[in-house]
Amino acid sequence: MILSIVNKKGGVGKTPISFSLAKDLGYYLQSNDNSVIESIYPDMAKITESPSLLDDCVFDFGGFTEGGVLSIIKASDAVLIPCSIDYNSILRTVETIEEIQPHAKALFVIVTKTEKEGDFQTVKDAITQHFDEIEFFELRLSKVFKNAIETGLSVTELYNESPLSKNAYKTVYKQYSNILNMFKNS
Repeated sequence: MILSIVNKKGGVGKTPISFSLAKDLGYYLQSNDNSVIESIYPDMAKITESPSLLDDCVFDFGGFTEGGVLSIIKASDAVLIPCSIDYNSILRTVETIEEIQPHAKALFVIVTKTEKEGDFQTVKDAITQHFDEIEFFELRLSKVFKNAIETGLSVTELYNESPLSKNAYKTVYKQYSNILNMFKNS
């Protein structure tokens, strides 16, 4: 299976989501964006300007003007587009979807960093004004994503560390599991 995580907008959670999914699925991770993935996911992660198509891989694309990205998106079983609540993120997400929707087999928007009850619906409403038939997932604002990048542990590993971590991360872990389970055993 090939998964691509992409958005023109930075800071929406592409790398922590990509890393965590790759690690929890036992997949490789490739990125065209400079980050810590090679140090926190040794022998399984690679940063390169031109990622190579590889089975059982999650691709973390920090924009997609570089060569080879569109061909990987076309080959991906699913494309996940993280988007936060701010206006610029929504605008850049709409631009991203416009460019890749004709090439994606399956496209999902992950609304990240939500805090208030209506945040998820606000982003969903703004994007569905432009596109039909896109499935949305929510990942509430949580330190688990920052902790994943800092520790090299996936969201699942962090959740399972202790009873305290299970309590602290239970809401976002349930949301994350909904995404992870779509790709397990596929």
